[in-house]
Order: sequence, then C-alpha cells, then structure tokens
Amino acid sequence: MRAIIFCGGDVSDYDFYNDIDFEGSYIICADGGLRHAQKMGIEPDLIIGDRDSWNGEYPDGIKTIVSPPEKDLTDTNLCIDNAIEHGCDEIILIGALGGRRDHEFSHICLLAYGLKRNVRIKISDRYNEVWMEDRPFTLKRGERRYVSFFPFGGDVEGFSIKGLKYETENMRLVCDEVRASSNEFADSDTAEISFKSGRLIVMLCSDRVSD
Repeated sequence: MRAIIFCGGDVSDYDFYNDIDFEGSYIICADGGLRHAQKMGIEPDLIIGDRDSWNGEYPDGIKTIVSPPEKDLTDTNLCIDNAIEHGCDEIILIGALGGRRDHEFSHICLLAYGLKRNVRIKISDRYNEVWMEDRPFTLKRGERRYVSFFPFGGDVEGFSIKGLKYETENMRLVCDEVRASSNEFADSDTAEISFKSGRLIVMLCSDRVSD
C-alpha cells in the first residue's frame, strides 16, 4: 500500500502530481503540508502536527494527531511511523524540498529511516526525484536529465555503473568527495548500479526552468 505525505516545503508545480492516484493512497499531512493538499483539492486521511507551521485550528472532520512542539521526532517522522503502522510499504513525500534547509536535510535522512523499516520512501517534485538504496538496482531512463549518486552515513564500497554515459567499476565513494554527480543516460535506456556495501542517495534532476 502506498502513502503520500504532504510536507511543509516548497511545491513549484502542483500540476506535476495530476497523474498520481491519490484516491488509492493513504494521505497524511505533516502540519503546514496541509496547505499543499488544500491547493490540490485533496482531503487527507490524517493530519499530524504541532501547529508551528499551520496557523489556527485544523479543519473539522479530518482525523488529527496534535504533537507537542517540544519532541524528539519531527512531524514528518511521525507521519512516516503512522504510515508504516497503517501497512504502507511505499511512501511519497511531497513538499519535502525547499523552504528551511534543516527540514530539507531531515527529509533526506528519513530516506535511510525507511530503508531500516523495509519501506521505500521517495521525494518527488517537478525537477527532482530522490531516494536511497542499500543494494544493487536497475535504473531506467526518465524525463529528468541528470543522475547523481552520493554516499550516506559512511563510504560506499565497490560502486560500479554500467549503462550511463560515464561508467565506472569498483569505485569507493566517500562522504567528503563528490565523484558520481551529474551523470546522464546515453545509448541505453537502462543502467545497472551495483555496490558491495553502504547506503547510496540517488538523485534524478532536471534544470529548473526560469519563469
């Protein structure tokens, strides 16, 4: 089952999400993320928040869990826990980028939290798709041009790429160097990404179009 969590960051293009099946998903709003759901005409199944980024009371008729402002876990983390308890094994975060940089980075960290709970969490917007892997995987060509890889929480050992413009074999990715950024698809529509150990942040990105 899939959950969609609305976070309180930026959403540059609401129309980008028109193809998502919201009716067949479990919808949670993390506090101020409610404004994104409202702009898209979507009523969430649940609101979790401490009201620090939402002014006033939450709407009537929607289940809410009010969390204390002083707490160990973020509202988004609490939403993820609730989605997992609800039986979801796939989670999409909307509005997880932009805004406060500490919130943005915390959402990146929560991708690793999902791996630990055997749940795939993905951040998605018009220009970016971000997730984390802890085992070899196949990457398919999409609309976004650039493909970047970053180690998370430690080195990635034995990193290899086959099928992208720039291939490599048995590379070591370390956290204080950037050695696998801004790759691209070339002749192939699929790429094989493998590594022996570690956790890998995967980012598919496009250049932002100026207004």
